[in-house]
Amino acid sequence: MIKTLGIGWHLGVPSGWGTYGTNLSLQLAQKGIEPALLFTSKRPALTKEQADVLLPYLERYRSTYGPEVQEGAGIFDFPILHALSDMLDHFPDYTRIKGKPEFGVVFFESAVIPKANLDHAERFALIITGSSWNSEILRRHGFDRVAYCPQGIDPSLFYPGPRTGYFRDRFAIFTGGKLEYRKGQDLVVAAFKRFYERHPDALLVTAWHSPWPGLAAEGLSKSPYTTSAPGLTPDGQLDVKTWLRANGIPDEAHFDPGMLANAATGPMLRELDLAVFPNRCEGGTNLVAMECMACGVPVVLSRNTGHLDLIEDGNCYPLELQIPMGAVTNRPDLDGWGESSIDELVMQMEKAYDDRADARTRGAAGAAFMKSWDWSTQVDRLIATITPLC
Repeated sequence: MIKTLGIGWHLGVPSGWGTYGTNLSLQLAQKGIEPALLFTSKRPALTKEQADVLLPYLERYRSTYGPEVQEGAGIFDFPILHALSDMLDHFPDYTRIKGKPEFGVVFFESAVIPKANLDHAERFALIITGSSWNSEILRRHGFDRVAYCPQGIDPSLFYPGPRTGYFRDRFAIFTGGKLEYRKGQDLVVAAFKRFYERHPDALLVTAWHSPWPGLAAEGLSKSPYTTSAPGLTPDGQLDVKTWLRANGIPDEAHFDPGMLANAATGPMLRELDLAVFPNRCEGGTNLVAMECMACGVPVVLSRNTGHLDLIEDGNCYPLELQIPMGAVTNRPDLDGWGESSIDELVMQMEKAYDDRADARTRGAAGAAFMKSWDWSTQVDRLIATITPLC
C-alpha cells in the first residue's frame, strides 16, 4: 500500500497541470495517501474547500521536506510523480529530486522524441501518459514502460442541469483553451463567421485566456484562415475582441466571460448550446472538452490525437476529415496532428442548430460517457497502475 506519493509540479496554478495536480492531491488525501507537495508555493490558488484539505499537507511538506528541496538535494523513500514536458523534456529543477521509485507523467504534443530525452526517461519505472496517442508514440520510439491514465472531471462541479437563461434567445457556441495555433481557434473564427452570416442569433463564447498571451500571436500569424494575428491590450492581455472584429465577427456576436476559476466554470457551461474543438493536436484528452461533455453540452471534436479517447458513436459531433499535417508538411514532429475542414465544422454547427433534439441526445450521451471519468475513478486507476512497482 502506498502511504505517500510525491507530486512533482505546482498545484493551484491556472493551467491544466495546476488543475490536474490539485484534483490528484485531493483524491489522494481522501484515499488515505499523503500527497507530498514538493514544489507548490506558499499560497496556491485554491478554493476554501480545497485549501482546508491541502494546506495542512503543504505545511507538513515545508517543515519536513522543504529544506532538502530548496538545497537541490533529496532522495525520498516514497514514490514521486515527475511532470515531463513536450518531446519528453524534463525540468531540471524538478527532476533533481528523486523518489523510490520514480514515475514520469506526460501530455506531449510532438511525435518526435530526442534520444537524449529517451535516455533520461530510463530513470522512470513507468511513464504515465494522458492519452493513448501519447502511449503509441512512446512505444513507437521503443519505450514500452508506459501506461495510459487520463485526467478526470469533478462531478460535483461539472454535471447536466437546467439553464438559467443567461444567454436568453441566443444560440451560444463555446470555444475554450489557451489561444494558440495547435488549439485551432483560427478554424473556429473562420467557421463561426460563416455560421453567423446565416444565423444572427448565434453568439461565440470564448475562454481563450493564457498565462503566455504573447505566444498566441506568434503561432496564429501563420494561419491562412484569419487575417492578422491577435494583439495585446495595454495591460498585456489578449485583445480578442479586436482580433475577432478584424476577422468579420462583430462585438455583439461575441461574449468573453473573463478568466474563470475551474470551480466557477460549470454554471456557465450549462448555459451553452454547443462547444467546438477543432484542435489540431491534444497531448491529453482535452480537459475543457471533457468538462463540457460532463455538463451535457453537445461537443464537436476533431478526430485526432488525444480526442480519439473521447469519441464514441453518438456522444459528440466528430470532425472526420483530418488532413494529416505530418505528411502534408513533411514534418515528422506533427505526425498524428490533423487539420479539420472548415466546411465540415460549419456543417456540424448547422446540424446542432437545426436539430436541437438530436443535439440534446448527443449531449446526454456525452454526459453519460463522462460519468466513469470522475477524478476518483481516474486516480484509483493511477494508484492501481503504479502500486505493483512500489
